[in-house]
Amino acid sequence: MSQAQDVKMADSRDMVGAHDMFRLHYGKLPALVRGVAPGDVERAGVVTGHIELLAALLHGHHGSEDDHVWPLLHERCLEEVQPLVSTMEAQHDQLDVGLQELVAGARSWAVSAGEAERDALAAVADRVDAALREHLELEENQVLRLIDTYLTDAEWKATVAAASGKLTPESGALAIGMMLDQADAPMQEIIREGVPEEFWREVRPAAVAAYQDYAKRVYG
Repeated sequence: MSQAQDVKMADSRDMVGAHDMFRLHYGKLPALVRGVAPGDVERAGVVTGHIELLAALLHGHHGSEDDHVWPLLHERCLEEVQPLVSTMEAQHDQLDVGLQELVAGARSWAVSAGEAERDALAAVADRVDAALREHLELEENQVLRLIDTYLTDAEWKATVAAASGKLTPESGALAIGMMLDQADAPMQEIIREGVPEEFWREVRPAAVAAYQDYAKRVYG
């Protein structure tokens, strides 16, 4: 795609911040599940709620790419990178199946917090985590440069906004808090550059505080 000189192109470095959030929390999930004592229905309910949140966040994140990124890359990229874009789409489909299995298993387990159901759920969490890490690594190493080359800044911001639009106000605030809680100083600055000043001044502190309270319930 040929862009005019004055068209600002995408800067997808903020994607790494979202990926780091997913790597952290999906990486913790198998041990979190295995740490629930058999029969502890209350604790199983807390962990199940966390699984539902993580699944909603990842589904929204991937859905915005499915709607806004892959079609544009298919349209604009050279023929030799089309298989890579198709691989991204296929990995999303596979992860979506894994997320459905994860949520269904968690809801079933939450009824009685049985040991067998717990261990089966933890095994699903292991598989989803491994598949997700493979996908995120490939995306960061090979796809972000395509986004920055072929999508405009406006198109990329529309993608980010679409992901946020799929969330409830509560889950959206937790997502912001999760992402900012573990972001290092350079990533914090990247995120800050992409949001209005009033967001950084007013919404960010409330979101971080909401996540900190949430993390105490989930992780102790």
